[in-house]
Amino acid sequence: MHKIPLIIMVFGSLIAACRESIIAAPTPTAVPSPTSVPIKSAPALLREIKLETQSGTAYTLDWSPDGETLAVASGFEITLLNSDLSQTLVVLRPEGGALGVTWNPNEKQFATVNGLRNPTVTLWDWHAGSDQLTTAREIQAGSDQYGVSWSPDGKMLATLADDSKSTIQIWDTSAWEEIGKFDLPYTNPRRALRWNADNETLYGAGELKGQMVIFALDVTDGSVQVLGEFALAVAEVFAFSPDAKRLLVADARGVAQVIDIASGEVLTGFKSVDQPVDLAWNPNGTTVAILDYKTTLQLWAVSD
Repeated sequence: MHKIPLIIMVFGSLIAACRESIIAAPTPTAVPSPTSVPIKSAPALLREIKLETQSGTAYTLDWSPDGETLAVASGFEITLLNSDLSQTLVVLRPEGGALGVTWNPNEKQFATVNGLRNPTVTLWDWHAGSDQLTTAREIQAGSDQYGVSWSPDGKMLATLADDSKSTIQIWDTSAWEEIGKFDLPYTNPRRALRWNADNETLYGAGELKGQMVIFALDVTDGSVQVLGEFALAVAEVFAFSPDAKRLLVADARGVAQVIDIASGEVLTGFKSVDQPVDLAWNPNGTTVAILDYKTTLQLWAVSD
């Protein structure tokens, strides 16, 4: 396996930040460049399907917390599929559409955002027995919303409030009030926001000084840890394994690399979809869904 220009950061500079403050660029110390290791088990393509969407495009993915259902937001609809992608369970058409979607922990609600000229976060009650969505609440977020992610304990919702800079808002789901806003120094943020199981760490990515930076934001104090820096040609989308020990990145052509975060070793790689827009690691830790802009959806087995 060839090397990629990755720098894994063990300890990023922790930057004090208050609510609604601007956080300066981190200046972490790099550990040695990664090395390739023998592949114990190469990733295997389990299934590839083509989604039917109104726009002919697709945008974001989110697994249900139990890992049994995959939600795909494609602008006008949310498609729910079973865990091996062998069956489309239902196609939901929320009023106003959905650019981004996330499940709540009890799998009875979704939150959606819809990008340009849409400063609203919408909560939907999901009635699985009748395959119906009903509007539960609309939150006026103050700016267009491009990404959304529910914390594992259900107490917080994170949203991406800009598509040119990394502005992240944190919402208290008991009162639906904003409890944190962080303006990070990264431009062109990726829509993916992913929580760690600790309910305090939020993963995101954006560009800084000509590189793609993957970072961890501590939402309790605003400190930032840089986890990796990549050449823009190497990393376009990313996903963390459920145990946060492995990082999967794919470039704009779909060339994917699995990296051990602690050592920086490139564990394996494979060619996926042609224009990846999102990756999502199943909570079971063994499969990864990869979505193409033109609605191709793949499921890969990625073992330890």
